[in-house]
Amino acid sequence: MLPGFVALRHEDVRTCGIPDLSLTGLNKTTWWEFKYGHPDFSSHGIQELIMLRLAAAGFARYVLWMEVGNGVETTLIVHPKKLKDLEWEVAIPRFDHKAVVSYMKAVHERTIRP
Repeated sequence: MLPGFVALRHEDVRTCGIPDLSLTGLNKTTWWEFKYGHPDFSSHGIQELIMLRLAAAGFARYVLWMEVGNGVETTLIVHPKKLKDLEWEVAIPRFDHKAVVSYMKAVHERTIRP
């Protein structure tokens, strides 16, 4: 993924609330939850609470891969406080994993503030 970083997958079908991925590098750990929407997605209340707590204590974001109809795909990066209204920080006009990884790296390089 990124040289000098450690990515740990935490998702587990039997456990609710833990974000899907943590990324550690450059003396910082960030938390990421990935959702697919066609066009809606589901989220458990405990997960939303934990993501809010992680964002308040450090850095946590949702990455949403959304199909909005007629084959239109977009990738959204959303702060947990903005999840209900889908007020995104970044909108990418397709499903673009490389752009997501670039954003994650920029967060760790402090070019993007929490």
